[in-house]
Amino acid sequence: MTAFHLYKERLKQERQYQWKNTKAVIDWTILVYIILTLLFVAAMIYDMFPSFIALLQKLPYGLTLFVIYYLAWTGTIRVFYQQADTYFFIHRRDLLIGLKKWGVITSTGLNIIKAVLIAILTYLLMEAISPSTLPLLEWITFYLVLFLFITMLGKMIDLHWSGWKRKVINFTVFLLLGLLAYITVDKSMWIISTVLLMLGSVVFFMFYLRTESFMVDMANNEKIRQKYVGMIFYASEYVHVPRSSERTKPLFFKRSQRIIEDRSPHSALTELFFKYLLRNSRHIFSYLKLIGITMVVMGYLPLWMTFGLFMAFFFFLKEWLNIVYDELVGHPFLNMHKGKKLIQEHYQDLVTRWLYYPAVGLVGIVLMLNTLFHFL
Repeated sequence: MTAFHLYKERLKQERQYQWKNTKAVIDWTILVYIILTLLFVAAMIYDMFPSFIALLQKLPYGLTLFVIYYLAWTGTIRVFYQQADTYFFIHRRDLLIGLKKWGVITSTGLNIIKAVLIAILTYLLMEAISPSTLPLLEWITFYLVLFLFITMLGKMIDLHWSGWKRKVINFTVFLLLGLLAYITVDKSMWIISTVLLMLGSVVFFMFYLRTESFMVDMANNEKIRQKYVGMIFYASEYVHVPRSSERTKPLFFKRSQRIIEDRSPHSALTELFFKYLLRNSRHIFSYLKLIGITMVVMGYLPLWMTFGLFMAFFFFLKEWLNIVYDELVGHPFLNMHKGKKLIQEHYQDLVTRWLYYPAVGLVGIVLMLNTLFHFL
């Protein structure tokens, strides 16, 4: 067996696994509804495109550039490592190295296609918003190199840091590279930035290929696999797949202390929900991100659209909190108590309201201030 045959076999198994999940959830009726929905959305976008461009022209140039820059962080390097490989291939290190090599080659090819498509589409969008802002060839080359650099830099960060340190470093790098991208576009420093990023990408590629990264690649492979499964099962209201996350030291409630003195089932579940959400950084950041982005975007939209955005936030936040609640009560221990004294159906609204009402109130105040300033 060669590394290439092993890679093809793993890729085939992955496709069969995802296809089996897809068939378990999506039948022909759901498929028809999905196609009709996509057609409706496409027709709506086509009809609203001129007004959408007019809206973007009113927004700050930096905000549109930020969204385009954020898309450059969506690249991945996937190596089909499995946990048992360390035992099965203990005397065949060449297979593991080859599997990594083919994973990097294939992922890089997909990243190049993705980056070029995003660069072309964003170029056309920017031409519609502000003609002659971006030079075509320089923009595509710069965005492609930036995309690959960020993907490999993310791998380097994953290899050397974990937990809160990794989040802080990622955030710092996000700001610094965002500043570089803005200066490059604003000052037309295409050649200097492209050459620097290209050199950095080559160095990171060589370093990554020569570094032992089995555990990180194996965990990343499983995370991507579960993400695809979760995306497929989103089509079914009866199946919920929680996202995989690494266990890290919680920032809040490191030592389990009582928050609510009342020990009724409802109070106990409320306390458990608070601790579950606040101990998981993914939930904290998602909660704050939802509120923060909504408030910032409200400042740039026309008044009538801010009311529509508030209504969308009203329903979306509720649904998101319900998903977190379902993750909690989906634990095997709590699942045994569903419909009993500890967990009853009407507890969901009673538990989630402690995070729902403050967020809606905060965004509502911003909406009122926005309306007030509009008419002053």
